[in-house]
Amino acid sequence: MITGASSGIGRAAAYEFARRGSRLALAARGRERLEEVARECERLGVQALALPTDVRDEAAVERLARSAVERFGRLDVWVSCAGVMVYGRFEEVPSEVFRTVIETNLMGQVHGARSALRRFREQRSGVIINMGSVWGRVTAPEVSPYVTSKFAVRAFSECLRQELRDLPDVDVATMLPQAVDTPIFDNAANYAGREVRPIPPLVDPEDVARGIVACAQSPKREVTYSHVGRAVELIHTAAPSLYNRLLPPAFEAGNYGDEHVETGPGGVLSSGNGGAVRGRWKTDRRSELRRALGSALAGLGRGLRPSR
Repeated sequence: MITGASSGIGRAAAYEFARRGSRLALAARGRERLEEVARECERLGVQALALPTDVRDEAAVERLARSAVERFGRLDVWVSCAGVMVYGRFEEVPSEVFRTVIETNLMGQVHGARSALRRFREQRSGVIINMGSVWGRVTAPEVSPYVTSKFAVRAFSECLRQELRDLPDVDVATMLPQAVDTPIFDNAANYAGREVRPIPPLVDPEDVARGIVACAQSPKREVTYSHVGRAVELIHTAAPSLYNRLLPPAFEAGNYGDEHVETGPGGVLSSGNGGAVRGRWKTDRRSELRRALGSALAGLGRGLRPSR
């Protein structure tokens, strides 16, 4: 089972599992793109079932699990990739949008785990793979709903591991990538009024997908991608005052371009426009990444200046 399978990491994971011969149940909000992914997986020689689902709806997620078991006989791996994002200061983000980010990113994974564990306890085996983020270990300004949700996903996953000690063959893995080259940035809600962009270096979604498959086969507790993400985590843990002095200005400067854009909910409240695996930042939009990096370094420099 893969939720959020119509784009980004979820779509990349669907293709990676298909290449390994796995039977797939695929979920996302948008039917058309989801069915496209299922057809492409079937062309790789596997059975794939497209099940449009909003993971915020617990009853719909349980129907999703039931349909998968009815089709394939059992459920071995549940991968929660559905996620949305919003940029803007906390006071500017409408409550509905904040709540939807939490409900999608956190409660969607909670609902998935609840449905998966009903099956895993019966068969006494299975793997839950939750999609966290480096922002589940470190904080950043103007993305507070996303950071809050990812901290909660990491804590939730840790609690599950502790509660499942009686089931040694039921595992919970948490993926913690740094920024990934997916459409999530283009589909993000925006209440900052400025164009948004990721700060390089970016991880390829296919790399995270391969890590997901590896965890399905040999589960790890947590997997961080990649070296920069680990370095940021280390600074946050070992030198929090230094982190809070340097990194917030870098994030604020790097996350935004100069162009003013209309504010709105983007793809948070409804299915977004992007159905691709990649956001094409590393190919077609490298100049934007260079500007983002330059702005982030300038922000870092401002943080290094002694306060007066």
